[in-house]
Amino acid sequence: MEHFERIFENKLKGHCCSQTIISMCLEDLGRDNEDLVNAMAAFCNGMGQGKICGTLAAAIAALYVANPVSAKESAQEEVMDWFFDRFGGYDCYELIEDSEMKRISYCPKIVLETYVKLREYIVNE
Repeated sequence: MEHFERIFENKLKGHCCSQTIISMCLEDLGRDNEDLVNAMAAFCNGMGQGKICGTLAAAIAALYVANPVSAKESAQEEVMDWFFDRFGGYDCYELIEDSEMKRISYCPKIVLETYVKLREYIVNE
């Protein structure tokens, strides 16, 4: 499973979920922006407070990197709706119930599924 291997490689680099999403999307777009990847650390662990999931925050950022017009017109709302319907919320602690075990087991699934969804919007932009 290629996508999961890329997620694991990012984890080995010390990247959190938000950094992983933006890094993989930048790579798919043929771009490199280490400053942006580093800046996405601000969204790790729900902005460090269990708030908005870093995966979702990075997904929205990736939409704007790929195509700002499409993101603003419809893609942002579509991805946010999909995320809520798929995972049942937006907040990190809401999704993992402040459980380290659930973070270890559930967060990679959230990252993977969100990344696969994003590819519908960013590949061939």
